[in-house]
Amino acid sequence: MTHSPGSRPSRPKAFDLLASVAAFARDQRLALNDPSLIERFTHDAAQRLQEALADPALIHGSRTERLFEATVLSLGKFHLLKSEDAGRVHPPGAYRAPDFRIVLNDGDQWLVEVKNVRCKDPLRQQTTMTAAYLASLEAYAGAVGSPLKIAIFWSLWSIWTVISPERFRRPDGGLRIEMQEALVANEFGRIGEVIIMTRPPLRLVLGAATDMPRTLNDDGLANFVIGSAKLFSGDTELVDPKDRKLAEVLFLYGDWSVEGPFAIMDDGGIAGVEFVSNPVEPSDQGFDGIGWASRIFTRFFAQQTVDGDHVIQLNGEAAPEWFAPLAEWDFPNSKLPLWLGKIEPSALKTDESAGE
Repeated sequence: MTHSPGSRPSRPKAFDLLASVAAFARDQRLALNDPSLIERFTHDAAQRLQEALADPALIHGSRTERLFEATVLSLGKFHLLKSEDAGRVHPPGAYRAPDFRIVLNDGDQWLVEVKNVRCKDPLRQQTTMTAAYLASLEAYAGAVGSPLKIAIFWSLWSIWTVISPERFRRPDGGLRIEMQEALVANEFGRIGEVIIMTRPPLRLVLGAATDMPRTLNDDGLANFVIGSAKLFSGDTELVDPKDRKLAEVLFLYGDWSVEGPFAIMDDGGIAGVEFVSNPVEPSDQGFDGIGWASRIFTRFFAQQTVDGDHVIQLNGEAAPEWFAPLAEWDFPNSKLPLWLGKIEPSALKTDESAGE
């Protein structure tokens, strides 16, 4: 589509809004050309919107759906992702459309229902689903010929798991699962989840501009203008753009703790400050996990959508450029030491094998 100089691109047509107005007009027995329709619709919409904004479960659940979508986009290991539950499903009650359809890179398709879980006790995180709810999801999945998966966001830990519901079906047909069980059965690796490991420490050095005043007063307060920002893995400066970008992401949103700023001095005064990122409990193996890719992204998404205990946005930006390079990482030549741990579910034990 082309536009004449100085013209603005046309706004997208309001298909969703028109559908909502049409549904309201039908329910209220109003014609679409009724002069009172717009006023009556906006009055009704304002009341319903106030109720929605005052419903924490609805707000957090909706944000979690958007978080899942942005996480899958950022992990980048899929062929197609779309909202599945838009529009009506017939017959109502018998079928419930899951939240998303994902076509994986190998051609398999998943229908994914997203669930947000937050229990007060951090060590006892669990969730259930009623038999009727699960049956309606599985009826839809069976009708369209795609397997159902349940994506659970354990929000107190910022952990995602994707499970097959049949592994956790109760005798009554419902579902019950604890977080530890879900971690063992997690299938999120099929769509790009990995554990990222590197060698500590990561260091961010902000250098002072040498042509500007740079002092450190008696109280230890530094006064200088930043002239450079350098990232290091140990003592090795990272100059390759891919190394620097991933190191920046890990530094800002990874699991390691960041200490600083520490002053760097030279003969001319303060030369800059340094921030150092290290694992909370370092291992002796020479490298440490700095986070699951999805958990790292979740912190970035939260920065955009949450303020304290309040959700301030439902939608946040995805970051597909963050983890896509991992698929073709130049491990031998990269200056950022990197190890990737695959996420694979444990084998489902049958009754016969359980006793072996």
